[in-house]
Amino acid sequence: MSLSDFTSQYLVINEQDEVARVQFKDDRLTDEANIEQIGRELFALTDQYHCQKVILDLNGLKMLTSSVLGKMITLHRKLHRSDGKLVLCNAGEYVTEILETSRLDDYFHLVKDQSAALNLLT
Repeated sequence: MSLSDFTSQYLVINEQDEVARVQFKDDRLTDEANIEQIGRELFALTDQYHCQKVILDLNGLKMLTSSVLGKMITLHRKLHRSDGKLVLCNAGEYVTEILETSRLDDYFHLVKDQSAALNLLT
């Protein structure tokens, strides 16, 4: 299966040099039903498409719940177990504050932009 075949309701995915770049289509991730689907789509990257390098671009994300953080942690663990890597980038002030408050800024690889994220993965 090629990542170019991946269709997503909630994510925009681009692949370059074996790196999956993922952005959220919505700027507010708060609806639990949608979050479950977002989780399925994120996990498909590793489970079905065998991605090993993922950039999660948080640009424009204005609101997220702890459930979304849980999906991000699970994705990180899935990648880590298969010797892959997840890098978060472009976190705005709100998202950065949430990551710092929950002490996840040390757990995740969090960088300024996609260029810095690519440097970590290549």
